[in-house]
Amino acid sequence: MNILIVLSSAMFAQVALLLPVFLSVVAGSVLPSTADASADISADVSADAALLHRSLDARAVAPTLDFNDSTWIWTGEPTAHLGVRPFRKRIPSSNRKCPTCATILLSSDDLYTINVNGAEIGSGEGWRTSVVYTVGLNPEGDNVFAIAVNNTIGLAGPLIATILVDYTDGTTETIVTDTTWKTLQTVPPSGWTSPSFDDSRWTAAVAKLPGTQTPWGTPFVLPSAINMTDAHWIWTNETDSNGHDPVGHRAFRDTITSPYGKAAVCGKVVIGADNNYTLFVNGNNIGHGGNWHSMEAYSIPNLDPDVNVFAVDGENAPPVSPAGVIAGILIAYNDGSSETFYTDKTWKTVTGLPDGFEEVGLDDSAWSDASEYGTFLNAHWKNVTVPLA
Repeated sequence: MNILIVLSSAMFAQVALLLPVFLSVVAGSVLPSTADASADISADVSADAALLHRSLDARAVAPTLDFNDSTWIWTGEPTAHLGVRPFRKRIPSSNRKCPTCATILLSSDDLYTINVNGAEIGSGEGWRTSVVYTVGLNPEGDNVFAIAVNNTIGLAGPLIATILVDYTDGTTETIVTDTTWKTLQTVPPSGWTSPSFDDSRWTAAVAKLPGTQTPWGTPFVLPSAINMTDAHWIWTNETDSNGHDPVGHRAFRDTITSPYGKAAVCGKVVIGADNNYTLFVNGNNIGHGGNWHSMEAYSIPNLDPDVNVFAVDGENAPPVSPAGVIAGILIAYNDGSSETFYTDKTWKTVTGLPDGFEEVGLDDSAWSDASEYGTFLNAHWKNVTVPLA
């Protein structure tokens, strides 16, 4: 009988630890650590709890990317050739880490086309500029980045890229162009962008220049995290004839439904406010800011496949003055495509700050449409800085 009591107590202790972990996954809440449990059980459960929780709720201020640790690469051909050359980089699957999202910063000489896992996500002119893409990744298998560079005139210009990979446990990894990339001294073969393509006979890329230099001699022009040109400053309709709004908090919401046949994977948000904001995504507190002269960028590594709710607590601090919220939301889908949404009159708003205004299940159908107070370029607010990619 005593032995049975001891075993039951041990089982109870483990269940007591595991139950909150389960509840935290369902509710998306943060749990305090349990110091009374045995070391072995506590360590295992804590690790699992952290992994499960971060997989639902991982987020952070988006880091700014650059090319400082990357290398300009090419094929190693002794003579410059006009035409297309392929470059590939594979990220192997892992038993412990699941990639969910990638932010890709790249530049090339001259034209480029970038594919991720066989899906084309963008193309354009890379000479004297740089571009940024956000794309969802395959969490269960290998992920392959395949970039074709087309040299159209002059010396064969190289390729450079920096890729920030978000994992479901909240960690990140930076992939750079270097001699670990694979290439060919010929045009790309059929099917070369697919993850299943065998590039074992391809040669290693050759380093041409450090990422702190450019083939054209002048510094890089780095892109914004999100192009905010089409974003509107919004607020309630309480603005008086002097352009002033009452002091206090106001709630704003936008519900984004994925297009038919697509599943949202991850995203980014660029946001600013006069005076203060707190950003929520699917009920989770993502971050806050209080300097309308400078917007902030946030990475959202995990989105709901079907419906995502973006909510903002906007505050107009004393004294009475103009108030506004401005945001851009980029959502990456599972097919390699992405879409950008902006604050405008389609957002919902209400005076005050109702309980649970940020929750997914809240019915905001009775709320008013937001009022627009100018676009990013022509509104009352000038000299606002947008963060770089």
